[in-house]
Amino acid sequence: MSESKKKRLERLKAETERAEVEQIRRLLALPPEKRTHFLRRRTGFTGSAL
Repeated sequence: MSESKKKRLERLKAETERAEVEQIRRLLALPPEKRTHFLRRRTGFTGSAL
């Protein structure tokens, strides 16, 4: 692997890691009911429950 490819790969990994950290920060900034919406399960026509 050439030196330029290695540097590009390293930069891509660093950028990906920064993007992941930023996404986690954005999610943690949301209120708990917004962060855990995927945990809720539909219970018929009445609404949702955990």
